[in-house]
Amino acid sequence: MTTITFRPLTPNFGMEIYGVDFSREQTADDIALLRRLWTEASGMLLFRDQHLTPADHVRLTACFGKVQDDIATQAPVLAHYLLEGYPEIYRVSNKKIDGKPLGREDAGTYWHSDGSWMQQAPRGSILYAVELPTVGGDTMFADMAGAYDALSPPVRVMLDGLNAVHSVLNAAISTSYTKEYAGKLDQAASKAAIHPVILKHPVSGRPAIYVNEGFTAKIVELTQLESTAILKMLFDHCTRPDFVYRHRWQLNDVVMWDNFSNMHFAVPNYKAHGWRLLNRTTVLLEA
Repeated sequence: MTTITFRPLTPNFGMEIYGVDFSREQTADDIALLRRLWTEASGMLLFRDQHLTPADHVRLTACFGKVQDDIATQAPVLAHYLLEGYPEIYRVSNKKIDGKPLGREDAGTYWHSDGSWMQQAPRGSILYAVELPTVGGDTMFADMAGAYDALSPPVRVMLDGLNAVHSVLNAAISTSYTKEYAGKLDQAASKAAIHPVILKHPVSGRPAIYVNEGFTAKIVELTQLESTAILKMLFDHCTRPDFVYRHRWQLNDVVMWDNFSNMHFAVPNYKAHGWRLLNRTTVLLEA
């Protein structure tokens, strides 16, 4: 019987977990512990040296909640990046076979929270490193709960009660999503939602800043000029080095995060250094 242990990834958020082998079934007690640690780590968990089949990846995802299996319906433009036979697994990769992309090459090359444009945004994402370049391709994560705690009291008061529009159109205009939605901006515009600027985590109740450069278009209650200024201040604040963990990938890493507590940025500096292939599953918020 193995014992689960852990260490902090940063002084403020994230944990590296030891003693877990996701190629095997997990006990109910271990699942309960991992779920608790996920919340206590403010969203970020790292598991090294996992050797997973796609079925293993889906099973480990189910340890943390309901597994999203309708990615092709929610985002049809991404359907061809799903792993054949596994509608739960979305691939991010610069690798091509016979000229055909194996996954989405420039996925996440901007600060964002996965699915914040959905009416019910997904709680978590779980990424598994299948193939890596010789150097580069790090992913940065921001602690949005810690960033909220560091705001001055008057700014917290100002933000309380404000709401923001999150839209795929915002990303389609200004990020690598442009390529996916070329000629389909009407489809991008239809995928939008309004969420509180300060979101109380649905499990822990801890408040976090819930805006991101990729999908957040405007703060509803403010003028465009006011909204642009406040959002820029928040983006700059949340990505200060003291709120950021930069993950240097190792083969067979499993990294998971909470989209209500974290946003992330994939650093696109690796393409001259080999193939990069990561498989991602999504954990939905349980009712």
